[in-house]
Parts: sequence; C-alpha cells; structure tokens
Amino acid sequence: MPLAEKRKSKASALKRAGLTLGLAAAAWELTTPGAFVGGRAAAPQPLTAMRGYRLDWMLEKRNGEEGLQTADGWWVGEVGFEKAQAAQGLRYRMRPTSQEYQEGKEVDGLMWQFGPLKIKLGEIFGGTGNNEKLRELKRKIAAEGLSDPKKLEENEYWLNRYGHKRWEAPYVDQSTGLNKQLLRGLGAWSGCDPLKEERGVTWFEADYGKPWLKKYVGTKLPGFVTQEQLKKEYNDGKLLNK
Repeated sequence: MPLAEKRKSKASALKRAGLTLGLAAAAWELTTPGAFVGGRAAAPQPLTAMRGYRLDWMLEKRNGEEGLQTADGWWVGEVGFEKAQAAQGLRYRMRPTSQEYQEGKEVDGLMWQFGPLKIKLGEIFGGTGNNEKLRELKRKIAAEGLSDPKKLEENEYWLNRYGHKRWEAPYVDQSTGLNKQLLRGLGAWSGCDPLKEERGVTWFEADYGKPWLKKYVGTKLPGFVTQEQLKKEYNDGKLLNK
C-alpha cells in the first residue's frame, strides 16, 4: 500500500476513535449531572432522619414496653449512656466511674500498676454496679414503697373483692458492694452468724431492710396455725363416705 494511503487510513481511524470518545463523554455528562465543570448541579436531596434506640424509654418501660423503643432523629449510644450515668454518679456495666478512680472510692483491687503502667486488671475478675449513689437510690425506693395512685386504688378494689392485694412494693435487691472478700463466708450464705464473726466484718447487710418481708411481720408467731386448724383443713379435703 502506498505511503499516502496508509497515512489517510490512519487519520480516519483516529477520527473515528475521537468521535466515539466524544459521544461517550457527552452521554456520561447527561447521565451524571455536575460531573464536569459548568455542568448541571445535582438537585439537593432531603436529609433522612435517623431511627435510633431510646434507651431511656426502655428502662422506664414507656407505654408498658421494655423492648427496643425507637424515635426519629434521637439516638443515644453506649458511650453517651455511660456518660449520662456517670453524670448522676451511677456506674455503668458494673465499672467505677472516672471520678471514683480519681478519688479512690470503692475501687480497691481493680486498678493494678506495673511500673509506669496502670491496668484495670481487677475488672476482669470482678465488679459491681453498687456504689454510694446506688445505695442511696435503693434506700429511697425501699422507703417509698408502693406509691402509684392507680396501683393503690386497684389494691383497695382487690382487697374488697378477693381478700388480698394485687400489687406489692417494688423489690430492692440486697447487694451493697461492701463485701471485703471474693468468696462469701458461711454466715453470709446461711444468714446465721451467732458469734458475729462475719456480720459487720466481711458481711454487710443492707441498711434499708427487706421490703418483701414486711407482709410477714406479725404472722409467724408460735401456734399461729393450731393443730385444730390443721385437722379441720385436712378433714375438709377428704372425700365424703357413701
């Protein structure tokens, strides 16, 4: 093939390639506005509100539910919840707050130091959510008892209709976080410590009492259920003879 024809064929091939590239670029610009300088800007899209978990609603059992509660645009993460608890002086995940570590309050054996390094090694083997603020809250709940007007009114109705109440005072657990040893002694396990070897030394009972035992006060007296009463109830349960 002559040299002139080769040059003409090569030029036409370059033109076709350039035209194809130009068409592809134009199509891309039409499908993706704003891709080139001076192109059409994309229309602003409305922001979508985040659906987050309301941890405070879960704890308060809002609407009678204790499952996951969601609300648009409102969310509390675990870090934020930990900060909220610490602001009230309460622990989260059974771990002392930063302020308690700084002041050395009820953190014995939790922080270990190896030279310049400080490691919370004790938290691996134990921890408690109890501290001064939580014990104060437990005392308040135990002293307040049942205070909901609707439940008190319903208790009166049940007493008149069934002879007993429906609602009891909220339970307050007996843990205090003041025990001084890893394993509880026999006195703490059995509740019997006649020689006072553990009570007040390594075993400290809650000073707010046991709310659920109040209903038994004055009922467990010697001879409260007499032999005659037992015999009568036993005989009433027998089948009648023919």
